[in-house]
Amino acid sequence: MISKLSDREFKRRLDDAELCIPRLLESEYYRPIMIAKGRDVELAELRAEWRERQERARARKLKDDASFAD
Repeated sequence: MISKLSDREFKRRLDDAELCIPRLLESEYYRPIMIAKGRDVELAELRAEWRERQERARARKLKDDASFAD
């Protein structure tokens, strides 16, 4: 499900998560904490939502291009 954040805000959130979460998951100390809090799942969901947002943007662009060509 797509969140109500704008694409720019969402991308900033994803970038922050991409910066922090993988590093913490590599740590032998923080990994169990991050997994217990579900941060690994959260990162996967953020990535999936970003892909969906990109697909929708592409579909909108194709639709706009097609209507312009008519």
